[in-house]
Amino acid sequence: MKIDALHCLTEQAVADLLTLKMAGARDRAFCGKCTYGDIHAMAHAILDRCAETHHQRGYLAIFTMDRAVIAAAIVAALAGGPILILPHDISDGALMDLASDPEHTWVVTDPDRMLPDRFKELFVTPDGHSPTPIALNAGIDPGAPLLKLYTGGSTGTPTIWTKTVENIMGEALFHVGEHQISCDDVVVATVPPHHIYGLLFSVVAPLLAGARVVDQTCGFPHEIVNTVTDTAATILVSVPAHFRALKDHDFSGHGLRLAFSSAGVLDEADERNFRQLNNVFVMEVYGSTETGGIAFRCRGRGETFFSPFDVIETCIAEESLKIRSPFISSEISRNDAGFYLVPDRVKKCSGNRFAILGRSDAVVKIAGLRVDLDRVGSVLKAMDGIRDALVLAKAVPRGRAFDICALVEGTCTPGDIRLFLSGRLEAAAHPRWIKVIDQIPMTRSGKYDRAAVAALFEAEAG
Repeated sequence: MKIDALHCLTEQAVADLLTLKMAGARDRAFCGKCTYGDIHAMAHAILDRCAETHHQRGYLAIFTMDRAVIAAAIVAALAGGPILILPHDISDGALMDLASDPEHTWVVTDPDRMLPDRFKELFVTPDGHSPTPIALNAGIDPGAPLLKLYTGGSTGTPTIWTKTVENIMGEALFHVGEHQISCDDVVVATVPPHHIYGLLFSVVAPLLAGARVVDQTCGFPHEIVNTVTDTAATILVSVPAHFRALKDHDFSGHGLRLAFSSAGVLDEADERNFRQLNNVFVMEVYGSTETGGIAFRCRGRGETFFSPFDVIETCIAEESLKIRSPFISSEISRNDAGFYLVPDRVKKCSGNRFAILGRSDAVVKIAGLRVDLDRVGSVLKAMDGIRDALVLAKAVPRGRAFDICALVEGTCTPGDIRLFLSGRLEAAAHPRWIKVIDQIPMTRSGKYDRAAVAALFEAEAG
């Protein structure tokens, strides 16, 4: 698909969504008890309550996990309503991190939650509003801001990324076409809708396709299995940590046709176990909040390397990946040709495919030698008794400049680990600090909670 074609298709898809052009859409279930008609009724409620002030669009902060409400907020924003703010979580701390002007910020939340006085609460229900199409008073502007995503759940430092109509709706539409998502699909997600991956695959793509979404966000293996089987789900949206937790759990009598994984590299053994046990292919999506999706692969189809989306241009040289994409946030710096340097190291493979080697900042110098922290982690994961491992470099005020810290999830001891690494890694790459715990801290979006992990080593490395 060419970018110009995606541009036109996105405009048409948004227009069709606002005007309820899908056949039978009004009475079709979207999420829980909410129909597509209810989504439009709630969008009208948001538009009525959050009108422009002095020709300035306000902001609507999303502090609910309700996918139907989030879908309604997106429809309202597409119709010229408030720009959405999606925090990295819905805690009180994240609420106080909001950088927008409180005078122009509403907060949509659940009815039983109390908010500080500085915020204007908004409880959204379809009651009292008609599920009518939303009039198109002006043309769809693909470059208009749709929402702002806060990231920082894994690093502790919030970063804000603006996403336009084309960034979000264009990418969701691309996945709808690429993976043939339709009104026959039922989506179960284990990742919350505040993460861009969860937003795209468990709210926006189903909304455009006329699909149904299960309202529960599952986290534990038995919850995931029961929800998938009880709801006759056809698509599972999950993360590497949950595929690992699902090892040896089969979905007896399931109706899954496809699973997605993102927010980190999926371990090959975990993918193979899930695929062989359930006869379901896993589509791995590579990207980030700021870049949007970049590439995918499906090992079940014999794909060892990642292939860029056909609407994205890539340039690979000396382990560096540059992309030109319609899904990139406006805050990202690009060169004169419009390319952005992705902070990951890659290896160019046949055609335009590539292998991901690790993050650029995962290579540090210790005792004058370059040490690849991702490689250290891979060696650790090969040891019997280790389920997972995360390796960090901690800056120290000494000649070494960095100490390597390894957090290991498993049953072995630090002494066992040091013995295993002897002869497998050069001395400079051996972790100075090793901790063995039952479970590595994770964020709600399925990523390593690097801030929490770093805090575990503060005393030793300080």
